[in-house]
Amino acid sequence: MQKATATYHAPSGDNKVVEMGGVTFFDGQPVELNSDDHPHLLKKLPGNHHFDFDLGEETPDEPRSKRGRPSNADKAAKAEAEAKAEAEFKAKLSPIVPAQPPAGS
Repeated sequence: MQKATATYHAPSGDNKVVEMGGVTFFDGQPVELNSDDHPHLLKKLPGNHHFDFDLGEETPDEPRSKRGRPSNADKAAKAEAEAKAEAEFKAKLSPIVPAQPPAGS
């Protein structure tokens, strides 16, 4: 995903607000854009002389979760992670919990 900042500069005597591609720009106020939501604006705005446009670095996309039911491998990995977390929790808890007095005392 690539991020960018666009700032609209209205010509003298023109409206101070412009709407382009579903985004509202106010005169002199920067607007954050990204390539996932507005790829058409990232291509169009650099050529528009009414906008200051700063294109940021390309960042790798975060892996998206898959749609539908989890696979058996995903279920097994989740169960293993939960079992490991529970074992670590019990290991931390065992020195804290005092020993039970013998029954019948």
